[in-house]
Amino acid sequence: MENIGAVINQIIKNPPALSRGELAQQRPASNSQENRTTQTAAEAEKKNEFEVSSRDAAKYGGAEAPDPATCEFCGAALYYKGILNFRNKGEVMIWMIDPDRCSCKKAKDYWAKEDARKEAERIAQERREADARMQAKVNRLFKESGIRGRFRNRTFEKFIVNNENRKAYNVAKRYADTFHDRLPHKDERGVVMPPTIERNGLLMIGSYGTGKTHLSTAIANQLINTGVPVIAMTMIDLLARIKQSYDSTDTVSEAEIMKIYEDIPLLIIDDIGSEQPTEWGITRIYAIINARYEAYMPTIVTTNYGTKELIKRMTPGGDSHNAEKTIDRLKEMSECLEMFWESWRGR
Repeated sequence: MENIGAVINQIIKNPPALSRGELAQQRPASNSQENRTTQTAAEAEKKNEFEVSSRDAAKYGGAEAPDPATCEFCGAALYYKGILNFRNKGEVMIWMIDPDRCSCKKAKDYWAKEDARKEAERIAQERREADARMQAKVNRLFKESGIRGRFRNRTFEKFIVNNENRKAYNVAKRYADTFHDRLPHKDERGVVMPPTIERNGLLMIGSYGTGKTHLSTAIANQLINTGVPVIAMTMIDLLARIKQSYDSTDTVSEAEIMKIYEDIPLLIIDDIGSEQPTEWGITRIYAIINARYEAYMPTIVTTNYGTKELIKRMTPGGDSHNAEKTIDRLKEMSECLEMFWESWRGR
């Protein structure tokens, strides 16, 4: 019914071209502001003008009307919508396949659930298509998503849980399991809608060797295995890929790389603050974080430094403005997870 309905709506909005004789009888269309502002209302009136109910089928010729259906919940008769012939309003051109919906409570409840299910399917399908397009771009622009060798084996199953790190493990696993609730989506008008979980980032702060990289990579590996594109890189590697685009032999532009960093469903920046700060570097990191913040895109950041120290680590010279804005954005968009305990490497 939906495909036929879409076709009918398109026909109503764009009826068949009139002959020269018919066109000569039409009044020239006005280009006034008033006509432009009332266009939507006029289209609605035009739709109603050509739409009839099978309840009144006896008044019309043309296509034979289907017999009324019966509401499975209350037994009421359900009639069908028909579309009149554009050149002969006394004839029905076509009847819709499905009847009108009943207005009884049980029917309304049923259709509310059914519409919600179809909308969820639509969103999921759009997400799968977007993920496939994004993965193709990642494959073209990167040899890999930054998850190398041993990191591909860092899964939740291989993380050794103890009393110290149990909370961190649970937070990370819950993040991966509820990831789709952390993604924004667009409504039918293309407007970005906030995700179910608006604070959809994760800021992992802790000392060396406490499992930050393992857990963040475990999140990435779980999502990648379900088809979600992820980029997981150290801040040094992330910036190095941008610099690589400056090479005359590279066919990729800086704008393309930045766009991928901004649009990838999940961006993981590992070990932020370990690099030597430069104005160039912090400017680009802020641009990426700010773009993801404004678009509700999930971001995970790991660091060995507390926020105040991290600002110092990310401040070139004496100007900490961009570093402060970057950390401020991260704190607002992220759940903060502190991981301060003895390094497992030293045990």
